[in-house]
Amino acid sequence: MARISSPRNALVRLVRSLNTDRRERETRGEAVIEGIRLTEEALAAGLSLSFFFYTAGLLEKERGRRLVERLAAAGVQGFEVTEEVLERAADTETPQGILAVCAIPRHQPEDLPPGLVVVADGIQDPGNLGTLVRAAEALGGAGVAVGGQTVDPWSPKVVRASMGSLFRLPVVTARATGPLLEALAGRGFRVVTADPGGRRLPWEVDWSGPVALVIGSEAAGPSPAARALAAETVRIPMVGPTESLNAGVAGCLLLYEALRQRQAPGGRPVQ
Repeated sequence: MARISSPRNALVRLVRSLNTDRRERETRGEAVIEGIRLTEEALAAGLSLSFFFYTAGLLEKERGRRLVERLAAAGVQGFEVTEEVLERAADTETPQGILAVCAIPRHQPEDLPPGLVVVADGIQDPGNLGTLVRAAEALGGAGVAVGGQTVDPWSPKVVRASMGSLFRLPVVTARATGPLLEALAGRGFRVVTADPGGRRLPWEVDWSGPVALVIGSEAAGPSPAARALAAETVRIPMVGPTESLNAGVAGCLLLYEALRQRQAPGGRPVQ
């Protein structure tokens, strides 16, 4: 395999740009995956990988050596790089010896299966969005849709926080939440918006059938469009002086109630 030793190499600059610039990711349709586990997950999920960087130290680990062999067998071009080059290209402070560039899967609202879809409405914290994607897969979600001013789902921190779920679930990105929800409602999805002032408690909502669960921004809550298009609004009851939960935790709690109803024999909302 070829070797790169200069941080000024064109591919190194490309990786750095994909890590730091959303417009570059959107224009090229590519993103960066870091670490052994996430690269394994991407390969297993069948993502299209353009090329990868690895260090000599990675080959000293059996798992790392096997991963490089699997990538090469899959026809992915590899470049051995110095530790300095990897640190320059990577987003993490202490890279794990490997990163890869992948094509971002493109999905449209009509690609989302008729189940429970999580709609991120203006969520700006990458850890919260990654948590929602991971929880959606773990708790039976059919997909994720991202609208409004939500952080890029393929930004490095979201990719890491999703722990591979981003590679397996269909994720739709839309410029605005309103048209996205209108498209889902047109396909028969019932819009349920999480709102601190919501009318129903989680166990009072019927989570069966196609449901679009809207989780709003941590600071402002759901957007006006998400409130206007909601068939139902739901709130999470809390005790004590705590004002709110972050978007990731709130989404997990609602997804768990939906899973409980869907898995329970004759599961129904509590009236």
